[in-house]
Amino acid sequence: MNKSIVILSISLGLVFSATAQKKLTYEPLPYGKQNMSERHVINWPFLREADVMYMWRTERIIDSREKQNICMTWPKNPLYAILETAIMKDRSLNVYFSDSLLRKMQPEDINKAINYSTIIQVQDDPSDPYAVHDSEVAVVYKWDEIKRYKIMEDWIFDKKLSQFYCRIIGIAPMFQPYAGGMAVPEIPMCWIKYHDNGDGSLDDVGVPYTDTSTFRQLVINQEIYNRFNDATRMSYDDFFEMRMFNSYIVKESNPFDIRIKQLDEFKDDPVSALLESDRIKQMLFEKEHDLWEF
Repeated sequence: MNKSIVILSISLGLVFSATAQKKLTYEPLPYGKQNMSERHVINWPFLREADVMYMWRTERIIDSREKQNICMTWPKNPLYAILETAIMKDRSLNVYFSDSLLRKMQPEDINKAINYSTIIQVQDDPSDPYAVHDSEVAVVYKWDEIKRYKIMEDWIFDKKLSQFYCRIIGIAPMFQPYAGGMAVPEIPMCWIKYHDNGDGSLDDVGVPYTDTSTFRQLVINQEIYNRFNDATRMSYDDFFEMRMFNSYIVKESNPFDIRIKQLDEFKDDPVSALLESDRIKQMLFEKEHDLWEF
């Protein structure tokens, strides 16, 4: 009897060992790495409307080419590849047409928006440089061309907890469209819901319902490069929740609902637009600071 138990234990150990080895997704290691694959999203604390003393909405740009953000382009697991797989192949991530996050997009809609055709000249006779004709060719957009991401966020002062914090609402990869063969300003490819705490309803087993097709649910188990320690790789969820990125504000709440550089005083002055971005950051800092007495 004891011998059978020992054999069964050894067999189970081998099975668990094999399972742990299968979870090594990016590189071989001398040990089974399970920490990242077993993570789950921790919902934000419940927030009542009556507890929101102050809220201000902003939009900012994260450029993955900046030194602090270069980890987003880690060749073993870049963010653009994660989004391409989830949106275009697995279709496991809901995407939307606008920042209202109401009307859903399909992969076909994204292909129609990002792919375009252009006219090129094809030479008919190699010996005659003037023997050419125009030909229309399709240009397929490559997702590795995505360098910048826009995030929409709310800065909230919760009087119940006496905390001033930021909650990201949506994220949008930016792409460079072309019109008539000429590049035009970047626009969002699509909008992705960042997180959803649910509406308080319960599922079939009594667990609070949340939308699993959100950005946080997608990246909670996706590693991002940690420049300090390979043994403690972070997830993309850590990267955004701990705000370890560098960015600049491009829009704040305003009566015209337009970006900073669209305002008359900043249209032809990008330096002043960046200074205005810094002014908004300082304003948010002072808003929290002025709520306290020392």
